[in-house]
Amino acid sequence: MAASAIKRLVKQAALRVQRERCHAQHARMAQRLLASLEQYNGALGSPIQRQARDYAHEVLGSAKYAPWLKVYSAVHGSFVEGWIPGDYYQLVVLPCKNGQIGQATNTKTLTKRLLNSAALPDIAYLIDGIGYAADYSVVSAPALIDLLFAADERIFFKPDRSFQGQGIRILGRGDISPETLARLPDGVFQRPVIQHQIFDALTPNSTATLRLTTAKLPDGSVELRAADLRLGRANDRYVRAVSEIRVPVEMATGVLWSRGFMPDWRQVESHPDTGTSFSNIQIPGFHQAAAMCCRLHQGFPHLGCIGWDIAIDRKEDAKIMEWNARHNSIVFSEATTGPSFKWLGWESLWKR
Repeated sequence: MAASAIKRLVKQAALRVQRERCHAQHARMAQRLLASLEQYNGALGSPIQRQARDYAHEVLGSAKYAPWLKVYSAVHGSFVEGWIPGDYYQLVVLPCKNGQIGQATNTKTLTKRLLNSAALPDIAYLIDGIGYAADYSVVSAPALIDLLFAADERIFFKPDRSFQGQGIRILGRGDISPETLARLPDGVFQRPVIQHQIFDALTPNSTATLRLTTAKLPDGSVELRAADLRLGRANDRYVRAVSEIRVPVEMATGVLWSRGFMPDWRQVESHPDTGTSFSNIQIPGFHQAAAMCCRLHQGFPHLGCIGWDIAIDRKEDAKIMEWNARHNSIVFSEATTGPSFKWLGWESLWKR
């Protein structure tokens, strides 16, 4: 057998192993959530479970995609056609629609160059041990420190290739010296966003983050397809995926749902720490933030789906905390406000 054929077979085997690991990981996550949901909502009926398996097999190409469909059904109370499972999104949609270029969104030091937006709260960058101002001009270490704290007592540092709040550091002037800068990885320094007053009652110690998901349509236009508000806990200095409370947003009005979801997807009607109800809260500047994200996505048509983390400041202006086209999970929005991606043809991508 030719060496090229052997390499091809080895690559195919490695891809199969990778896919099976992905399915297994998603199945474990989905099964944990389903068990939690069944504690509060009762067991998911056999007919619904059968619908999920049949739909996964017949429409999405494999019954292995059924676990997330069961979770969505448990949240919704019935099965709905059109849902996209989390592992199908990762294994099929992202490679087809975002490709390798989606990884660029994880390079935070590159974001301003790609988006060219004043909505980014970037102050400076650290790249290969060298400091750069927001316009990518080189600055010395002492000048960089002065720049970082010219207007703020504390700033945020986010390493490249980090997501879900991992690796974030909150730094004061006393935390940074030329020596400590030399030990930091590549990353972006951002100024803190003073959130709109309406969020202070919900999460006073961390900045509420609006997760907006935009998708490219078959005709090339871009639409907002999902939205929810992410809130931190009392002990969180920033919103963390492991502890956040998520509240769906009605996209037509920008109004919060009357109930939010804990990390185990148990539903609550108020913030567990502050006691503030989610009812009748309208997100300030919601439609302007959505329009901005759609416009920026339209200018970057290489990507089929993007998740945007947005903070709304005191003036109702949207600030882009980060964007993600590689690890932007869709399972929460699918379970709560979905199906969010109908009429895009995603359910047929596996046939390519």
